[in-house]
Amino acid sequence: MLLPAQRSRPMGWFLFLTGLVSLAASFLLARDGYLLAAEGKTPSCDINPFFSCGNVMESWQARVFFDAPNQLMGIAGWAVIATIGVALLQGAGFQKWFWRIAGLGMLGAWVFLMWLFQQAVFVIGFLCLYCMVVWVLHTILFWVFVPWAAREGLLGAAPWLRRAGAVIAPFSWVPIVATFATIGLSIFVQFPLLFV
Repeated sequence: MLLPAQRSRPMGWFLFLTGLVSLAASFLLARDGYLLAAEGKTPSCDINPFFSCGNVMESWQARVFFDAPNQLMGIAGWAVIATIGVALLQGAGFQKWFWRIAGLGMLGAWVFLMWLFQQAVFVIGFLCLYCMVVWVLHTILFWVFVPWAAREGLLGAAPWLRRAGAVIAPFSWVPIVATFATIGLSIFVQFPLLFV
């Protein structure tokens, strides 16, 4: 479905930039993970007793699918997001099935990242700076993209879906702020010494 440029260009820039920054964070995490495994080098994001990407990367939660590092899924996923952004900037249109798969992928990734947040804070007991960049950007991406796509009719032709997207889109900041508040409060409660 081809959208007018004035409606797709801002989302194209948004997808491209969030994809690019998150791709960089995933790449740095993958590089540090490789150097940790191959050479025992301390990751660049091990900056204090609370922020220790190395301890997070050595946990089983860092290799959930097929024993492959989660960062590799991040590299692939964020490259796709950035590419979709570039395609929109160039005026490309996609079928509704494509947008539905993209929306489901973003939902699955958001649920997985929130699980990883919960595991890092409450189970592993360490924070990962690059992971946190991805948590933040994907939360923003998910809650901005899905209402936009629904409003534009990209997720389905049902009038109620478009209306729901139109109603929710201006308030996308509410679940974003709620998620960030939950993450911040959890970190404050679990790592009180970080704030003294």
